[in-house]
Amino acid sequence: MNRLALLLGILALALAAPVMADESAPVKPGTVALTVSLPNPGQKLLFVDEVMPVTPGPLTLLYPKWIPGDHSPDGPIDAMMGLQVSAGGKRIAWRRDDDDMFAFHLTVPAGVDRIDIRFQFPARDRATVNLLDLTWDHVALYRAGYPTKDQMFEPALVIPADWQHASALKTQKRDGGRITFAPVPFNTLVDSPVIAGKFFREIDLTPAGSSVHRYLDMVGDTADSLKISAAQTAGFRHLIEQAQALFASHHYEDYHLLLTMSDHTSVGGLEHHQSSDDRARSGAKLFADADHFMLDGSLLPHEYTHSWNGKFMRPAGLWQPDFEHPQRGELLWVYEGLTVYLGDMLTVRSGLWSPQTWRDVVAYRAAAMTHRTGRAWRPLIDTTRAAQIVYGSSEAWSNWRRQTDFYREGQLLWFAVDMKIRELSGDKRSVDDFARRFFSVDDGSFVTRTYTDDDVIKGLDAVQAYDWKAFFDQWLEGVGDEVPLLSGIDASGWRLVYTDKLNSYQNALENVGMGELEGKGVNEMFSLGLFLDKAGKIEDVLWEGPAFKAGLAPGMKLVSVNGRTYSTVVLREEIVKAQHSRKPLQVSAQGDGVTATHAVSYFDGLRYPHLVRVQDKRDYQERILAPMAPEHRP
Repeated sequence: MNRLALLLGILALALAAPVMADESAPVKPGTVALTVSLPNPGQKLLFVDEVMPVTPGPLTLLYPKWIPGDHSPDGPIDAMMGLQVSAGGKRIAWRRDDDDMFAFHLTVPAGVDRIDIRFQFPARDRATVNLLDLTWDHVALYRAGYPTKDQMFEPALVIPADWQHASALKTQKRDGGRITFAPVPFNTLVDSPVIAGKFFREIDLTPAGSSVHRYLDMVGDTADSLKISAAQTAGFRHLIEQAQALFASHHYEDYHLLLTMSDHTSVGGLEHHQSSDDRARSGAKLFADADHFMLDGSLLPHEYTHSWNGKFMRPAGLWQPDFEHPQRGELLWVYEGLTVYLGDMLTVRSGLWSPQTWRDVVAYRAAAMTHRTGRAWRPLIDTTRAAQIVYGSSEAWSNWRRQTDFYREGQLLWFAVDMKIRELSGDKRSVDDFARRFFSVDDGSFVTRTYTDDDVIKGLDAVQAYDWKAFFDQWLEGVGDEVPLLSGIDASGWRLVYTDKLNSYQNALENVGMGELEGKGVNEMFSLGLFLDKAGKIEDVLWEGPAFKAGLAPGMKLVSVNGRTYSTVVLREEIVKAQHSRKPLQVSAQGDGVTATHAVSYFDGLRYPHLVRVQDKRDYQERILAPMAPEHRP
């Protein structure tokens, strides 16, 4: 027999032989029936019941630790209570892991094929008597040893029968207050929050002719909170159109902008692949008050942009097989920084912000980063690598320590990228071309793809050849003046200046509260070097600034200025007087029960940031903020 015939014979035997299962590969576990109930909204208590198929022997259950979008191991395990595990009515003992507080060990008895897991979770700042904003990672345990994509859950939610709800999850059945959703993998469940409430409204934002639906779903504490104007509704419709024009793709089956409006829930937003979880700061005032709408105007565009950047395309270090493995945030300058730049751009292109509002926002953030004294020692890249400890860190000395600066400085970085592309291409190409090319792959797919910094550089090179690695190294690894912080603004035909008048964004921040990325209080960091709450308590002091040199520190409370009882108005009046008198401000402050007077030598008056045109340069901001032409829309 020749060699060819021998090989063919062996192949024939192999094909005829039965295929044996790989006994080393773990069998996918059965579907978990998860029911979450809110029997009394006023108590804000969620009751959890999981029925989990099991096999006898050791079993480890995990509570989600690393939550995508939070970039830190902040799963609220401390709030979980009343944990009981049983089978056939008999208790099964469990033991928390000695080192990992999010892990519970137990042994499934012989003959048991399913266990019942019950516990309670206080909804805290996610529920009121009239609404609920449910995130499933708070109310579920999952198995260790399997990727979350291989663990199927059939979720159900029990709420008051007269409440309505919205979610990216598909509703299979509703029976009174019990809603049963279609089974999904656990990672999809965690990525699919639900809002529900007595006062509910859904607006279809789907562009004409599209089969992919997009919705604005709202719950509030009152019917008045849902009264959105025709112009505001049009802005959200334009947001969908402009995002489609920018990315030329979608990566969801349908999309739900989930918006909660209450004075009694937390404020902020969290991105999800096929929905967003947005919580406005002001109840009925969001749509009724211009300052409130300004501060939250970019919230939904930001989280919507994350459907492309962060959820579909995700930094490799932020993708993990479960919620136990640590996430690495080094590329948050892309994940968050680029999303701020693109999201704010879409906010203007859609008409939710005016171009002047965008300029005031950029001016404020540029000034804040210019006065971020910690840039002298801590490079931007370190804030991304240390994301898990900078989120939620104290305001005290934050200008010297730095915080989540990859948002605001990241926005300035991508502004500089945009202007570099425009400059080198003779304004024929821009960051729009990079976004379209980078995020439009696999149109219609919502299977996550990962990227690295090399992928970002290659993507930019495909749009405009340049030494992008050196460009980013300078921004990310440099300190102090090594970083061309204002280069994007300067190249756009504008410059950052300071006047004695608050810009509209800073004024809204003081009148209403914190913006998406800004702190809450009175900002005199650009003058005296103080950030205070409205009562005069010092939140932060500019390192080596006038107030610092006078001995003031976070935690102290201002009592008087030049003998006058402290108020924001008095402080600013005395700053103006000192500009003319050239006499140090006599600031009385109380700390640790002791009141002392501090002489603050500052004589340059009030200083608030603005962008102004440089007349002999081309205005590129006009082009950046202009809505995309209809012919670019698919």
